[in-house]
Amino acid sequence: MCGRYTVTRQEHLVEDFEAALDPEAPKNPWWKPRFNVAPTQDAPVVTLRDGIRTIEMMRWGLVPFWAAKSGSKVPLMINARVESIDTKRVFRDALERKRCLVPADGFFEWKKGPKARSPKTPMYIHPADHQFFAFAGLWSRAKTNAGEIHSFTIITGPPNDLVAPIHDRMPVVLAKSTWDAWLDPSLPADGAHALLGVPPIDNWQAEPVSTWVNVADHDDEQCIAPAEPADDKAKPAQRSLWD
Repeated sequence: MCGRYTVTRQEHLVEDFEAALDPEAPKNPWWKPRFNVAPTQDAPVVTLRDGIRTIEMMRWGLVPFWAAKSGSKVPLMINARVESIDTKRVFRDALERKRCLVPADGFFEWKKGPKARSPKTPMYIHPADHQFFAFAGLWSRAKTNAGEIHSFTIITGPPNDLVAPIHDRMPVVLAKSTWDAWLDPSLPADGAHALLGVPPIDNWQAEPVSTWVNVADHDDEQCIAPAEPADDKAKPAQRSLWD
């Protein structure tokens, strides 16, 4: 399973999310402009600490708090389906107590070609003004042999009209007016679940971009460069994160 998104700048991130910045965040090597955030990498996440929104760095791929105690191998949980988050233990517990905002300014999806063997085209989906938005996320704190790990997953659901021609799933984007409620620990799980509607498409666009983004190690502006005619032969397409 594969998926990518962008956080192409740190400027105004604190201001736009009206948050404090964890002092450790800028020390993290992943605290930099990101043009191809990939699973298992650290990325900025907004949580509520003592009533204050705080930006910290977490690993993408939820590691449940009971993972180390159980001794079982945990799959890489980079997303959580909105249809089942209140029935699966690992997500149900986080939905009740550990909800977060995942800042982004765009995400990628791969569009199928007209024929079965046609190359897939990477599409960059983002607000036209490139402003920050927030994926609905869940986070966890787990004690492992490698130390304490803070990790997160992104909730996915049905696509809106912009994404539907590209893929049948997409990440849930929270309206800014719901951020406070989503982070509020006093809001019960069923109330939080009610906030996870299909994202609107106002002022958003989807653009074909370079297949340079297909490789997780590529993390520069070329990932969001417009597609070239011969680009479809450059790199293999990716499976979707948003399944």
